[in-house]
Formats: sequence, C-alpha cells, structure tokens
Amino acid sequence: MAEMTATAAADAGADATPGAAVAAETQLTQVRVPLRDAAQALATPDASGRPPIVVLPQQAFRVRNELVTAGIVVLVAGLIFDVSIALRAGGVGVGVALVILGVFQAFIVPIPEGSQAILLRRGRFYATLQPGNHVVPPWIIVSHLVTTRETPFAATASEFPTRDDVRTNIVILLTFRVAAPERFVFTITVPDFDHVCQASCQDAVRLLVRSKTSEEVLDLGDPDGERLRKDIGADLEPYGVEVARVVVTDVRPPTEFVASRETRRLAGVQRAEEQELHELELLRLADRDEQERQRIRLHRAAIELEAENEVVRLERLDSRIREYPTAMQWDVESRRLDVAAALASNTRAMVQVGPGIDVASSLLMQTPAGDAQPDGANGQPVQSGQASSRQRGRE
Repeated sequence: MAEMTATAAADAGADATPGAAVAAETQLTQVRVPLRDAAQALATPDASGRPPIVVLPQQAFRVRNELVTAGIVVLVAGLIFDVSIALRAGGVGVGVALVILGVFQAFIVPIPEGSQAILLRRGRFYATLQPGNHVVPPWIIVSHLVTTRETPFAATASEFPTRDDVRTNIVILLTFRVAAPERFVFTITVPDFDHVCQASCQDAVRLLVRSKTSEEVLDLGDPDGERLRKDIGADLEPYGVEVARVVVTDVRPPTEFVASRETRRLAGVQRAEEQELHELELLRLADRDEQERQRIRLHRAAIELEAENEVVRLERLDSRIREYPTAMQWDVESRRLDVAAALASNTRAMVQVGPGIDVASSLLMQTPAGDAQPDGANGQPVQSGQASSRQRGRE
C-alpha cells in the first residue's frame, strides 16, 4: 500500500482569550491513497491515533496504466520482432490479456463497509455509492470516500463565566456521523470542519454555562448533554453532519472555588454533627428529668401507701380497743410490770414509791455512782450519795 498522506496540520497554538479551546492539534483528518487501499486507510489511525474520515483516491481515473502499458509493449514486440509464429501468437495473446485486465478493473469500484463514495461525471456531482462492489464506467470518477461511522470529537472550553461569574473549564465529548457525504465534501474541507466543530462546541457550552450557577455547573447531566446536542447539531446540520450524542466529561472550577466549597461543606457537616450532639444531650437530660420525676412519683406513692397502711392499722387497733377494753387494760398493765421487772433487775437503779402512785410509775432510772442525778423534790442535781441518804431517811 502506498504511504498515506495526511492533509490536516496541527494548530499553531491555543487562543489566549477566555473560552478558547486548548487543542494541540486537529482531531479530524483526511488521507490520499489508491482506491484499492481505501478500506485499510479508513481503519488505520495515523501517528496521533486519529483515523481519517475522508479518503481521496490518488488517481482520478481507475484504468491500470501499468497493465495497459505492459500489454501494449508486449503486443508491439510480438508484432515487430521476427520470431516464430508460436511466440508471436503468445506475445499478442499476453498483450491483449494485459490490456483487457487493466481496462476491466477500471469498471469495478469497491466501497468498504461503513463508508460511501462520491462520484463525479464531467466534473459535477453524479451519485453516491453505498458499501459493496459496483460496476462503474471508467469515465465516472470516484472523488471521495467518506466514513459514515460515528466519529468522536472532544472539545475543551476554558474560562467560561457562570451566572455568578465563576470561570469554569469544561470538557465535552460528542459523536457525529456524516449523513450527507456530498454536502460534506463539497461544502467544507476536513481541517476547516474541525475548526467549525470546535467553535460550535465552545459557543454551545458558553451559552449553557452562562445560564447556570457555579453549583449547578458541577452537576451537569444528561439533560444538559441533550441541550448541547441540539445546539451543536443545528450548527453542523448545513454540512450534512448529524450529532448523535454529547457527554460532559469534565468540569473544573478554579482551585480556590473548590477549596472554598469544600470548606463550606465541611463546616456544614460539623454544624450538623454539633446539632445532633446537642439534640442527643437534650434527650439525655429529658430522660434524666423524666426518671427523676418517675422516682419522685414512686416515692410519693410508697409514702401514701405506707400512710394508708398505717391508717388501716390504727383503725383496726382502735376497733379492737373499743371491742376489748379489758384486754387492752390487761395488756397495758403487763407492759408496766415488764418495765418494773427490768428496772428491778438493774442493781444501779433506785426506786422511789410515793403515796397514790403505782410501782411502775414510781420507778426512776439512776445513773452510776459519781454522776449527777436530779433531785426528786425540786429537780436540782444532787450527788448520788445524798440521794441515797435521803431515801434511807424516808424509810
């Protein structure tokens, strides 16, 4: 196969104005190869990895000149040189075969799958051929082969201001298909279409970004891609191109804006966490207060229950006393006798018995010797020895 010749050149540099796409080279190319090598040329990317979208045949006429020339030379040699009849007949036959083969192949036009061919007749557009082998007269020229596959195209828009004046860099990827090859090749060249596509993408992205805030730009999705597809498709439709899909692949606001946004979000998360902790503490305090109120209610209920039990006990005791007064009197006297017996068994206790006073009422507890004791008459403290002498004198 002859060496492919790329007709697209790299851009000299990026536009320094805001919104210019930063592209080191064009993305769409075309090559010039022999028609029989068109299929391989359309499937082979160049050194930059870009497959061509248009193939230009190297020769406008498809007659194999080398075969025709060789046939004529053999035919003339067989007729001119004095050779045997067998050799002359053989040379004439080979020459005629070469001429026929060279001319016959000019009638066969192979169109590779995924492309269409543009035919010219007398220098004007004649027809478009679909993929496959076609029989075309040699005087009808195949001028272009155009791919009909979807072709990806990336566009970078830099420093576009949002509605709140935050300059943002956006990268989009679109896929397009040449729907009308004759309009495409006769309206614009491939390198020029590359620039037109870049400009259309930038204009559509600029309008989209300008209609959104910086927060909304970060969340561009499928609806925004559909809007870009319609806007870009309307610009490229005059060239016979249909835009299949547009995807926003990257959105890059300024670094300072991203850092500020992350700081605000972190502060919001911290505030939310503090609010949750505060609400949790309030719940704990409320639970604690509720538990304290519950404890007070239970304590109050226990006191009331105890008081009710005491009332019941006293009511029962009062009822028994009214029903059995003699038994009550007997029980009181028994208790007094038990007290008197307990005092009598105490060797340090002194008992004073007066007239008209029973024994239990006359019992007096005395402290050990040496301690001050109250006088029975006037309540003044006296020594224990004096109290004993006074008691003996009375006896």
